Amino acid sequence: MENIYKEGTSKLPKITLDYQKGLIELIGRSIPEDTDQLFRPLINWLVDYVSKPQPKTTVNINLEYFNSSSAKYLTRLLNKLTYLENNCVLEINWYYVDEESLEEGEDFADILDLKMNFYSAS
Repeated sequence: MENIYKEGTSKLPKITLDYQKGLIELIGRSIPEDTDQLFRPLINWLVDYVSKPQPKTTVNINLEYFNSSSAKYLTRLLNKLTYLENNCVLEINWYYVDEESLEEGEDFADILDLKMNFYSAS
């Protein structure tokens, strides 16, 4: 399984999908012009990963801002993680910059019934 690394820009998050480390990271801003082009490879990678995960998977989401189309894909991505809960140790860390981004993370956790850790990014 190939890892995916993408450097972030002012509109796209830094992305790390590292199979050997069991690490999934999204850092920065997510306001892509083509959300499907950004997230489809991540979703496909995660489908493969879920079928044969590492014993521990760490997910770090540290998005200072994301648009509504990114939120839709974040929901899909986090939903795929629910399949890992019984197959490995799953640690999801949500980093927030303000009260609104904390509430967004809490909403994702509630809607998808995921245990998440919340940390201030400031």
